[in-house]
Amino acid sequence: MAGRNDGSSSITNVAALADVSIATVSRVLSGKRAKDDDIARRVRAAAKQLGYAVNYAASSLRSDTTKTIGLVIPSATEPFSAQLLDEIEPIIDNDSRQLLLGIGGTRQQQENRIESLAGRNVDGLIVVPAAGADLAECLDRHAEALPIVQIGGRQTSFRTSLVGINEDAAMEMVIRHLAEQRIASAAYMAGNELSFESAELFSMFHTHLRTYGLRTEQDWNQFGERSVQRGYACAMRLFHGPLVQPEAVVCADDAIAFGAMMALHALEIRVPEDVLVVGFNDSPIAATALPKLTSVRPPFRQIVSESLRLLGCGTADDNIQEHVDAIAEADVMRAATAETGRKPAARPMRQHVAARIMLTPQLIVRDSSVVRR
Repeated sequence: MAGRNDGSSSITNVAALADVSIATVSRVLSGKRAKDDDIARRVRAAAKQLGYAVNYAASSLRSDTTKTIGLVIPSATEPFSAQLLDEIEPIIDNDSRQLLLGIGGTRQQQENRIESLAGRNVDGLIVVPAAGADLAECLDRHAEALPIVQIGGRQTSFRTSLVGINEDAAMEMVIRHLAEQRIASAAYMAGNELSFESAELFSMFHTHLRTYGLRTEQDWNQFGERSVQRGYACAMRLFHGPLVQPEAVVCADDAIAFGAMMALHALEIRVPEDVLVVGFNDSPIAATALPKLTSVRPPFRQIVSESLRLLGCGTADDNIQEHVDAIAEADVMRAATAETGRKPAARPMRQHVAARIMLTPQLIVRDSSVVRR
C-alpha cells in the first residue's frame, strides 16, 4: 500500500488512526496547517503507517497551486549554490512542498531551465544567475504569471525581486579588519573581469583601501576564474620575484584563497606571519585549511527566508539586517494561457511589488588574517 493514494477512503483511514477530522488531515499534509504539534505528528505518523501520500497533481487541479518551487542555479558543486541548496531544501520539504531543480552554467542553459520550470506551473521561481548572465528578457516573460526572486548578481529585470548581499559592507568589513592588523598594503584577486559584479567589487576594494589608508599596486590586482589553480598561479607570479610585495591578499572566493595559500607555502612564505589572506563565501574549505581561512559568510538562512517570503511561501526573519527598495508598484500578474489539452486552472490576479533586499554578511575571522603580536 506504500506510495499509493486511494482517495477519500485512505484519508478517512488516516483520520481515524490519528483520531482527528478528515479536514485536519488535509490541512496537515497539504502544509496549510503550519503548527508542528502533537496533532500534526499523529497525522504524519498515521499517513506513513498507512502508506498514504498526497497526490499533488490531483490537488493542483482543484486549486491554483502545485506545491512546487523551482530553483535554478549555475552549479550544484559551486560553494554558494551548494550551501544555498542545503539551506532551502529542508525548509521546502518541511512545508510539504517539492523543490524542482534546474542547473545551467550559461545564460542559454539557464533560460532553458526557467522555461521548463515555468511550463510545470511551479508556484514560484528562485534564480541564481550564472556569472555574467543577463536573464532579464526571460524573467520578464514569466513575471506576470508567477512570482520570481533573483538571488545575487545584478538586478536587470525590474519586474522580479532581488535578494542579494551588501557587498560594499562586506568589502568594508574586510579592509577594516586588515587595517586593524596594522598592515599597509593589500592585493585583490578578483573574479571574472567580464562580470559586472566582479568589476563592482574591484571598485569597492579600492574605495575602502583609500578610506583606511592602505595602498595597492596595479600589478597586484588581477581578474580570473574562481578556482584553486588560478589562486595558485596568481600567487606564484605575485610573490616569486618582485621586491615589493603586498602584506595581504583579498580573494573573491575561498577556492582562490586556498590556491594562494598553497603557493605561499611552496614559496616558504608564512601565513599569517608574512602575508594575510582573506576569502569570500565561507565554504567548507575555509574551516579545514591550514591555517584556517578568514572569510566572508553570506547569510544563507536569511537569504532563503526572504526569498520564500517574497514568493508568498514564508514569513520574514525579524532579526535580519536588510535594505529594501520598492522598485515596481502594483505590477498586476495574470494567469498564463498556454493550451495544455485541458482547461487549465487559472491563477488568480494578484498585486506584486518587486523588491530589492540587500542583506549584511558576516566576516568570520580565523588564523589566516590575524597578526600575532
